[in-house]
Amino acid sequence: MRRPFRIGNETWTLVAGLLLLIATPRIASAQTSVPPFEVFAGYSYLPADGNDFPRTASSGFQASAAAHLNPWFSVVVDAAGQYSRSSNLGINFQGVTATTSVYEFLAGPRFTLRRPVSPFIHALVGSATGHTNLGGFSDSGFTLDVGGGADVAINRRLAARIQIDELGSFADILESNLRVGVGAVVRLGPF
Repeated sequence: MRRPFRIGNETWTLVAGLLLLIATPRIASAQTSVPPFEVFAGYSYLPADGNDFPRTASSGFQASAAAHLNPWFSVVVDAAGQYSRSSNLGINFQGVTATTSVYEFLAGPRFTLRRPVSPFIHALVGSATGHTNLGGFSDSGFTLDVGGGADVAINRRLAARIQIDELGSFADILESNLRVGVGAVVRLGPF
C-alpha cells in the first residue's frame, strides 16, 4: 500500500525560512524608503466666527518641514499666515474696513502610516499672533493644534497633501477654529 504524501515539519521550516530570506530585503527597503526630510507648502483657509472679530474668513499660506526619525514618527515645524479684509463689520462700524492677519508658529510630533495614500495625525504646540488695523489691536498667545491629513504619492519625491487642524489659542483674534491646508510635499534626501 502506498503512503500518502506528507510534508513534514522540517519542510515547513525550510519553506518559511526561504520566504523570510526572500522577503527580508523587501521589508528593509520598504522601511528605508522614507527620506530623512520633507517640506510642505500650500494654501491655507481659516474660517472665522463671532469670537474672532474683526477677523473674517481668512486665506493665506501654510508651510512645514518634517524630520523623519523612523518610517512612522516625525518631528514637525509648521508656520502659517492668513489674511482677511472686510468692510461689512456690522451696524456699529459703518464705512470701516478691517484688515487682519494671523500667524501660527507650531512644532511637535507626527505619526504617519506609510502607504501610497499615507494618513497622519499630529499634536503641535506653539504661538499664534493676530493683528488688525482697528485701533492698532494686536494679540498673541499659546496655541495648540491637533489634526491630521493624508499625503497622496505622485512619485517618490512628490506628494499632494490635504490637512485639517483644530487650532485652540489664547489669541483673541484666533481662539478656536478649524484650519484647512492643501498643497505639495517634496521629499528630500536619499531613499
